[in-house]
Amino acid sequence: MKKQILFVDDEINILKGLKRSLRPFRKYWEMQFVSTGEKALQLMDEIAFDVIVSDMRMPGMDGMQLLNMVQKKYPGVARIILSGHSDREIIMRSVKTAHQYLSKPCEKAMLVATIARACSLQDILNQKNLRYL
Repeated sequence: MKKQILFVDDEINILKGLKRSLRPFRKYWEMQFVSTGEKALQLMDEIAFDVIVSDMRMPGMDGMQLLNMVQKKYPGVARIILSGHSDREIIMRSVKTAHQYLSKPCEKAMLVATIARACSLQDILNQKNLRYL
C-alpha cells in the first residue's frame, strides 16, 4: 500500500518543484500538494496521511499552528518542517510539535530519506506484536 504524503507551502513554485522532483516516487507515495494550512486540514479530514511536510512561515495559519493542530487531531502522522527560516527561537519552538526540521534549500536525497525513515518507523511502531508489548 502506498504511503500518503502531504506537502504544504504557500510558495506555489516550491510546491511545483517538489512535485516535479519527487515524481519518481509516485510508485511508493501518493502525494498531495496544498498552499495553505486550512486546505491541508480539509484534505486530512478526507485522507489518512502518513506524513505531512510543511513550511514554517505562511500567511494565515503558519506551519507551527498547522502542525500543532495535526498533532492533536492526527497524532499518528509524522510531522516534518521544511523551512527557509533558521531563526533559533522558531526551531526550538518546533521541537514539541515536529518530528524533524529540515532547512531550505534541502537536497532531494535528504528529503526523500527523511520521509522514507518516517514511514519505516511508523511501520515498525504499528506492528501488532509491538503494540501489544
